Amino acid sequence: MSLTSPRCFELALPPFRLEAGAVLPHHHLRGFWWGPRDDLDWLASRSRLIAADDPCMRTETPVVRQEAELPLCPPVTPAAMPPPERPTVLVVHALTADSRVGGDGGWWGPVVGEGEPLDPTRMRILCFNNLGSCYGSYGPSDPGFPTAADEEAPPRYDGKGSFPHDPRLPATVTTWDQARSILLALDALGIERVDMVVGGSVGGMVTLCLAALMPERFVRVVPVATSARSTSWIRGWNHIARMAIVGDPGFPEDPARGLELARQIAHVTYRSEPGLSQHDAPHRGDAWHGRSPLRVQTYLEHQGRKLRHRFAAGAYLAQLSAMDHHDIGRAPGTPEPFERWRPDGPWGEARLKSPTYAIGVDSDELFFPAHGERLVETLRARGVPADGRLIHSPHGHDAFLLEWAQLREALQAAWAMAPNAPRRNES
Repeated sequence: MSLTSPRCFELALPPFRLEAGAVLPHHHLRGFWWGPRDDLDWLASRSRLIAADDPCMRTETPVVRQEAELPLCPPVTPAAMPPPERPTVLVVHALTADSRVGGDGGWWGPVVGEGEPLDPTRMRILCFNNLGSCYGSYGPSDPGFPTAADEEAPPRYDGKGSFPHDPRLPATVTTWDQARSILLALDALGIERVDMVVGGSVGGMVTLCLAALMPERFVRVVPVATSARSTSWIRGWNHIARMAIVGDPGFPEDPARGLELARQIAHVTYRSEPGLSQHDAPHRGDAWHGRSPLRVQTYLEHQGRKLRHRFAAGAYLAQLSAMDHHDIGRAPGTPEPFERWRPDGPWGEARLKSPTYAIGVDSDELFFPAHGERLVETLRARGVPADGRLIHSPHGHDAFLLEWAQLREALQAAWAMAPNAPRRNES
């Protein structure tokens, strides 16, 4: 089969009530597709395809929707289902990435392509820009996106601009919200079975939420450099980053320096000491440079400026919120139309029933490797097929975006996991 070109697309979905009570009146997601050529008629019938020069096709420009709405997807009929000959792989992106997982400029490009573990000649690959982000899905950069003041219990402003009492913050988005947004997108596309769902960092959190909400829908589950629940360590770093943004005199309109500092704080947690040391100086025996900035200082300033130019502060706050509230042991709220996705019974790892392959990083100082190891042990004790491996790297958490050879081997091993027997309507 000849290799097709990847496409981006846009879906208009039903209005969405977040767990915290705020309503998203114009719920839309942008997505990435790469797969068999005979998918294209189906994809075009279910979504609006994006032109090659649209900002969705780049990673350096946030997208702000000007028009209020897109036409809703038509009802799904048997004729509107995707061609069944190829498996479906769903990738969930990390904090500041977008839906463009492969192709020119794709953030996981070395493992997505012909002959790679995620091979569009053998499978259809989908990735959606996460709800609350700024690359085409509905988020705080868009007109009408709610704030904390629109939630069911609006926060009281204490006059000091301190979190969590500032109603100017974006409405709380959780990983349950992001997972249910993706489920609505899969429904709109007519995709009932996902042969593998894989996500790293925050994307791994959403991956676990997807598998917990609808275990019968996901054949293999691959969380990468993530955890089943947020920790005080993660929330603490997020709080400091959030305060850098909220404390900027330009907040909420343009907290440019605050966003730069937030990114610098986060970037230190994404790297380990050996990896970050590669960007530092002087070393023993180097000459004294007086007031000249150290290399690690200029490196972090560079990282902050890069994010400021390509990401929106409100979207950054929304993604931090999702991380903070992540816990698959916490039963999700049930705002309409999601009652059907919260069956009775225990939550947490007990909801995970698909073969699971947890990929960790041995030097990760944000999502420690013990989190993935503990998940595997818990699932095995319950009789769920589970395995995993560690990526060995000096680069810390970001190794899942750098160590391509090891990541390639891990994804191949995950794909080789035998699926369970098909399950329908399992709760």
